[in-house]
Amino acid sequence: MTTNKNAPLASNPTHTDMDMSPDSASESSFSSSHRLVVLGGGEAGLAVLHALNDQSFASDIALIEPSSYHYNQRAWMEVGTQGTKKERTRSDLRPRIPPNVHWIQDRVARIAPDDRRLTVESNQDISYEYLVIALGTTVLWDRIRGLKDNLGTSGICSVYGYEQSERTWEMIRDFPGGRAFFTAPSSPHKGGTAPLQILREAESLWRKTGVREHTDLFFTIGPTEPDGEPEYAKLLNESPSEDLHVFDGYELTEVRPDAQEAVFSVRKGQSSSQDVLRYDLIHVVPPMRPPALLEESGLAHPSGPMKGYLEVDPASLRHKRFPTVFGVGDAVGVEEVKTAQRARKQAKKVAHVLRRAMQEGA
Repeated sequence: MTTNKNAPLASNPTHTDMDMSPDSASESSFSSSHRLVVLGGGEAGLAVLHALNDQSFASDIALIEPSSYHYNQRAWMEVGTQGTKKERTRSDLRPRIPPNVHWIQDRVARIAPDDRRLTVESNQDISYEYLVIALGTTVLWDRIRGLKDNLGTSGICSVYGYEQSERTWEMIRDFPGGRAFFTAPSSPHKGGTAPLQILREAESLWRKTGVREHTDLFFTIGPTEPDGEPEYAKLLNESPSEDLHVFDGYELTEVRPDAQEAVFSVRKGQSSSQDVLRYDLIHVVPPMRPPALLEESGLAHPSGPMKGYLEVDPASLRHKRFPTVFGVGDAVGVEEVKTAQRARKQAKKVAHVLRRAMQEGA
């Protein structure tokens, strides 16, 4: 697909049914055309809006986000390992949206970048001049056999969910000792080295409570490239330790709650095998992927390790084939750790490039 940069841009209709004062935002009514649309009201999307707001960027901006709440996902680790109340990680989204932004409380269903048009689930079309995609990634619990239906039971836990983070704390807090596994998948995931940080937090608690001396601690790392996560590489290069057993090339594929067994696909160089390990507690970092609509719209990498992720130029975060499309956050296909801090840095970069592009009409 190619972009017609000379295609006429739809003009904004007159707003007759909403208060357009600086102090208002609408969740129910909106125009069919905006100069800039941001998809996603998570950490990355809000960071872009505030970066533009900080630059006193006066334009017709819309945010498409279905949820009424903002979730501080990075704080779910504190819920799961320190006992922070999960309710403290959720807040109303409305106060976080800059007042000049039109909030369309709906979910995007289709993106047509050739036509610069979006369709939301309520079947309304929205035209845009520029688009910022900040949709994040979706947790795929069902990609690991037996995981989805058994989370929070039989020693299986994960902080990668609002409800599950609280149950994880209960299981880590009450763990009496035994074989404790913490997994890190080979695919890109939120939080960078969070899988290892979660292990360290749990280990610290168990040392305080005396459980650590009765615990065999395991960290499994999915098959990665030689230049993968530096902190994991450092761990693998250290001398073997009785305190922590590190299994490299281990991808969790199944949990068997009745037998409390974890099944791993193991890859060592060109060879592959399977290993079944018994656990008493296992913390799982599940596979994650961007929304399928990125592939369906032709905006994603078609192949390679970033298949399905938004295809952008790493320097500008501008789409390589559709120059009016930008990306920030977890769904962007660049070789960087996926953290909130990184998303905020990306947002500042996109705001700068976007402002210049809109001023120049590029």
